[in-house]
Amino acid sequence: MISLRWAHHILGVGLALALWELVGRYMGEALFAPPSAVFRELWPMLTGGTMLAELVSSLRQMLVGFLFACAVGMPLGIIMGRSQIADILIHPWVSMFIVTSVASLVPLLILLFGTGFWFRATVVFLAAVWYITLTSYQGARGVDPRLIDVGRVFGANPVTRFWKILLPALFPFLLAGARIGLVHAIRSMVVAEMFVIVGFGGLLHSAGLAISSAPLLALLMVLMIVGVAANSLLKLAARYIAPWYEARIGEAMGR
Repeated sequence: MISLRWAHHILGVGLALALWELVGRYMGEALFAPPSAVFRELWPMLTGGTMLAELVSSLRQMLVGFLFACAVGMPLGIIMGRSQIADILIHPWVSMFIVTSVASLVPLLILLFGTGFWFRATVVFLAAVWYITLTSYQGARGVDPRLIDVGRVFGANPVTRFWKILLPALFPFLLAGARIGLVHAIRSMVVAEMFVIVGFGGLLHSAGLAISSAPLLALLMVLMIVGVAANSLLKLAARYIAPWYEARIGEAMGR
């Protein structure tokens, strides 16, 4: 079953590349370079070292903002989900910020933080934290009250009920929120860097000014691979830490 699934994935990728090659050759490199031209540009980027160095630097700043988003968003979502007062006070603000484009806040953030490390980390934080908060919130609201009642009947104090009952029930939602937040963190990392033309986003900005679209598409391909790999690593971590993760998420989605 696994081999058949991978065969389908490989077939789908192969068909997409073949179609891309045909369309790219018809449109030309200036508008939409074919994969043959893109891979020709990609190899020097990988071996030159500059692109990988910029990517590592960008991911380091992204990781800082993302970890801060998890550290704030997860507890905030749990508090909102378990406290009606907190929900009433905080939820409107979360709803407003989640629909506000982070790009629209960039000029203000530049005034506050400059264009260095903390500006980019803050952009990532603001892009990811609200999605993590709302996912954690939905998980906290969906915890079966009977589980908490059982712990209370057996004399578990609030701290024990949180660590032994509430947190394991929330774990799949926390990881789902982290995966969603990670996608937005990677996107916002590029947005922040393109504004100030530094890092990997700066490379994308410069590649967009080239005569051929091949360098730009090569960088975008690298970014997509990084995003898929990061999401897959989180998924593997979830399977390792909590084998019931996917089954629990499937039940939640089915409700």
